[in-house]
Amino acid sequence: MLSILMIVIGYLAGSVPSGVWYSKYIHKIDVRTLGSGNSGGTNVGRNFGPIAAVIVIIVDVLKGYLPVLMAQQFLESDNDVAIMLTAIAAVLGHAYPIFSQFRGGKIVATSVGVLLAHNFYIALTMVALLLTILLITSTVSIAAITSFLLVVIWIILREPLIYSWGFAFIAIFMIYRHRENIQRLLKGEERRVTFGLNPRKK
Repeated sequence: MLSILMIVIGYLAGSVPSGVWYSKYIHKIDVRTLGSGNSGGTNVGRNFGPIAAVIVIIVDVLKGYLPVLMAQQFLESDNDVAIMLTAIAAVLGHAYPIFSQFRGGKIVATSVGVLLAHNFYIALTMVALLLTILLITSTVSIAAITSFLLVVIWIILREPLIYSWGFAFIAIFMIYRHRENIQRLLKGEERRVTFGLNPRKK
């Protein structure tokens, strides 16, 4: 019963639509009506500037980190299945939030939060890889997908099967959530990073 509760908490935490709430309360507009139509930190940053992006990204990371941390603390130490399902529930909540018409983000920041609770050093490695690839390519989608895939390969090679399968699922789901970005990449039309250059005025 406690395992089910943790999974539900994971989904509800992931469902907190930080980008939507921020844009509506601070800028009086739903960020999903702007730019890419996504509610994540990238689209928020492109429309409202880097500070807005940082605020939303931090909250989105916490949406993945806190429920998994709770599951680790309250469930038995060998209950890896329930802990991984809590992580997946948080990611699914971010993508399909019950509090925001099931229209959410592309799960990158929340996946980082899940990784952070799972293994701090793996999460730090992913962030370092993401920033490095971003500096090289100036393309958020490439940096996010590539960095996450690299750390998931490490997890598959080194960790128990439940985490290998769980994080592999998240990686595949991340690619799915970026399917439109991938199509634009293939056409050479994907947007590059422009945070802070032309934020919308309040």
